[in-house]
Amino acid sequence: MAKRRAAPAVAIEYPTCVRHAEPRKDVRLRHCFLCDACAEKWTVEAFDGNRSLWDGQPLKGYCLLCNAHADVRLRTWFLCDICWRVAASIGRNHVAEKSIVDWWQEHVERTHSHLRIEQNDASSLRPRRKTDLSGESPIDFLVRDMRSGKIVLALENKTGRSAIREMSAFQLDVSDCDCILHDVRKLNAPAYLIHAQVLEVWEPPTWGFRAVGLWWADIYSMAANFRDVRTRQDEQRGAAYFKKAAFHEMSELAAALFDADGNLALADRFRTDGIPTLYKKD
Repeated sequence: MAKRRAAPAVAIEYPTCVRHAEPRKDVRLRHCFLCDACAEKWTVEAFDGNRSLWDGQPLKGYCLLCNAHADVRLRTWFLCDICWRVAASIGRNHVAEKSIVDWWQEHVERTHSHLRIEQNDASSLRPRRKTDLSGESPIDFLVRDMRSGKIVLALENKTGRSAIREMSAFQLDVSDCDCILHDVRKLNAPAYLIHAQVLEVWEPPTWGFRAVGLWWADIYSMAANFRDVRTRQDEQRGAAYFKKAAFHEMSELAAALFDADGNLALADRFRTDGIPTLYKKD
């Protein structure tokens, strides 16, 4: 009996992710509401000139990127899961960043005008390629002493939907831990970590964001409250877990910044204790 020939394999072509510029299995058509300026921004800065495949009719609502309540349109691009998750989070990060700057200017610069906050790494969507280095991200904010011109503190922003009190533990990618300490070493200045709780503002079919809470920790309280390192199943990345006791209410930071002599308390400890180890792998 003649052998049955195996059917030839069917060639499957997946859509191209406009940010990675390559076909990927998890690429899907994604939809978001953007104003004209932000749609152009993503087209030019992140998607290699690839414009939205389909634009809806204009309507009043929230822009997913700039969070402005303005004329927006439904836009569509092919993006993979990771790129879509990053793109959808940037507007939330912008709101968190503004809330941190506003807090610092209100509660620190008002009485200590020489301690000026500077945004060092504003959230933005950039092209992503296989050859890109991972884990290379500058710390989000710098605090400069305008009397000397020197960087004296750094601040790292982490944004999410949950309040610290609602968490069982605080998660931070191992790569983020490494980036923080890399900049602490490079700047020769200690760092605080600010967790911003940012929730949605719904105006169907659009949505925007608003900051509802801030909490702070420093590199020493993080190190003292390290629990373990686990692998995140969704992305196969290592994440360090910290006890939420590392964090304090933001209302306590203005006083905690300074010692009894009016010096920056964390800077003094940094000169004495040096750079801590944020996590340990088994």
